[in-house]
Amino acid sequence: MKKIIVVDDSPTFLMYTGLLLKRLNFKVIPAENGVEFFRLLKFGKPDAVLLDIEMPMMDGTKVLKHMKEDKQMSRIPVIVLSIDSSPETIQKCKGFGCYDYLTKPVKIDRLHGVLQECFFGHIGTNRRHLRERFIRKIPVSHDGKRYEFYSETLSEGGIYLRTRDPFPIGTEVGLTLPLEGATMAAKGDVIYTKDLYSDYLVLPPGMAIKFKELPEADLRLLKGYVADLLAKDIFESQEERIIER
Repeated sequence: MKKIIVVDDSPTFLMYTGLLLKRLNFKVIPAENGVEFFRLLKFGKPDAVLLDIEMPMMDGTKVLKHMKEDKQMSRIPVIVLSIDSSPETIQKCKGFGCYDYLTKPVKIDRLHGVLQECFFGHIGTNRRHLRERFIRKIPVSHDGKRYEFYSETLSEGGIYLRTRDPFPIGTEVGLTLPLEGATMAAKGDVIYTKDLYSDYLVLPPGMAIKFKELPEADLRLLKGYVADLLAKDIFESQEERIIER
């Protein structure tokens, strides 16, 4: 599990951002200021740092600059988080060597995409879409027959269905997705299968289906629905806009 230190002077931001990152399967270590951050670094290097650059007791850009000038820390990716969206500040941070620059409030899909690319892009295993646990009975049609399988996960790009006997890779299927208050018809192709003897720790036996030819309106609906599965309670309970769709 990748380890991320989140450096921000707002306890509320640390709480909600940390909760989101844990749901995205990252280990989170909070730091309320630069001094605390450098103390934590002594206990081991994180895989990445999310850094607020506007802390009252310390200039975050100086923290970034110091990290990138230090041989032992320079390879740690630093993703800047800030309410400052000025081109000058963004260029300054990128000049110091930050991996990327995100503005607050944090958009879930943007943060997910940056972290996936940062950690897994170089080996080609980064996930393009948010994916969340989705346990539903899904009607599936194939070759004139109707089946029902339970799903495990859902994204705007596809769905994973649980079955001991998955269809062959390349099989085209039709699906009916039971979303909140509505159903959505979709078509897709089987792109990946796991048999009964594969590792159960990640996913049970089944098949991954990639959606195809979805209308733009359905894509937007799915994207919002998956974000709600992941963080609807965060959207509704945060006192200020910290995390958003």
